[in-house]
Amino acid sequence: MERSEPGTRKTRFTQGASLMREDIVTPMHHHDEAQDALLVDVDGQTKHMTGCQADDYVTEKYDLPELTEVDHVDGGPTNVKRRHILAGAAAGFGALLTTTSVPRYSFAAPSGDGGSELLVCVFMRGGFDGLSAVVPLNDPAYYAARSTIAVRAEQTMPLDSTWGLNSHMKSLKPIWDAGEMAIIQGSGSPDVSRSHFTDQVTVERAAPASVRSGWLGRHLQTKSTNTGTFRGVAIGTSTVFSLTTNNLDTLAVSSIDEFDLRVWGGDDMKSRVRRALDEMYGGAGGEVQRCAQSAFNAASTLQQVRSSYPRTSSAGYPDSDWGRGLAEIARMAKAGVGMEVACIDIGDWDMHSGLGQAADEQAWFSRRARDFADGLAAFRKDLGDKWETTTIVTMSEFGRRVAENGSGGLDHGQGNTMFVMGGGVKGGRVLGTVPSLVESNLSLGDVPITLDYRQALSEIVSNRLGNKASVGEVFPGFTPGTPLGIV
Repeated sequence: MERSEPGTRKTRFTQGASLMREDIVTPMHHHDEAQDALLVDVDGQTKHMTGCQADDYVTEKYDLPELTEVDHVDGGPTNVKRRHILAGAAAGFGALLTTTSVPRYSFAAPSGDGGSELLVCVFMRGGFDGLSAVVPLNDPAYYAARSTIAVRAEQTMPLDSTWGLNSHMKSLKPIWDAGEMAIIQGSGSPDVSRSHFTDQVTVERAAPASVRSGWLGRHLQTKSTNTGTFRGVAIGTSTVFSLTTNNLDTLAVSSIDEFDLRVWGGDDMKSRVRRALDEMYGGAGGEVQRCAQSAFNAASTLQQVRSSYPRTSSAGYPDSDWGRGLAEIARMAKAGVGMEVACIDIGDWDMHSGLGQAADEQAWFSRRARDFADGLAAFRKDLGDKWETTTIVTMSEFGRRVAENGSGGLDHGQGNTMFVMGGGVKGGRVLGTVPSLVESNLSLGDVPITLDYRQALSEIVSNRLGNKASVGEVFPGFTPGTPLGIV
């Protein structure tokens, strides 16, 4: 396309241009995808924009030259910036890869297995209600506040003298009995606002608002300078904010089986297209060549995973996006592609009305709780020996209010419940503090936050992921307190 004349509106790279300026644009994921948005730094102020608005802003304000406009010398083009590589990847590879596998950032060369420990971070988007999952059996105030939706003692499996696990989560009980699951009560972010949009970013950032990266991205960045393609993987169509960093690459994969060149005509035609692309990009040199080769390597690696680790039904995963996503993580974990961190969402917890009664198998919370628990139980079975070096931690943007509302649901709250499980977890314990839920003990009607959720995360980063020396960089502005001893 021709260069625009001075004073005219630029049209090149308009769609997706904002994601090429990660220095000023931060993607924001909402539990309702229709409300996804971008945070854009406009003259020192942060503004919420839709994708189209952000694309227009970036296109107008910043120059995004074509790859043909840079200087070409021996060894490859110079003056090529990261956003140019992204543009080339989007134009060249993105059209050939399935939509479920387009990366948030350009690929980097694989760097070995990246270590044996795997962290699976589960974000329960929508505001998980911990009190419906892990029930305070002996607190009359709980039952008084939830006259129709309280989980009765006979609908739970006792964990200790105080707490009971919702019977729809019974698949987790064997993990608890094996001492491989800990439950943390009263956890949350001290900066909670009860806004889905704001609190999801706050929790995934785990740092002051001025920091433009996620806690898992900072962990990977400080743990090693290697930038292997599969070090950080998000299951879904986009990379989660927790993995965001300008210096490392993260990969979004919805389906291993669909991560491949999208070509009409079968394997023979696919091979021809691959050779053509190799010829087109393979001699470009510099970042262009590295980006192209890494994208091809990623497709080849997952092709090997498909062949060696086919989908299996023997583990008993639920037939849901959640179950299928966990199965994909297990396949990559067993294949040893170098995955250190995997992120996966399980949403639909925003139950303002019709949460339902535990006695009803088809009630909203009952169905979501079974899906959650059955998926994790199958994941443990599927991993086999890899379970010993795997840690799972759950988070949500906030909890729900103690008292049910007039619609048989629960509005946005504060304190919540975290699950930590894995072969190296010191489990079989309910940790944290939740007082009796009488009105005088609540925080504006909510479960009070008595433990900063970063305490649990910092212990996992230190003791399971081997990054103790960098905890201050992973969680800037946070000083760890008395250890929970969960790992």
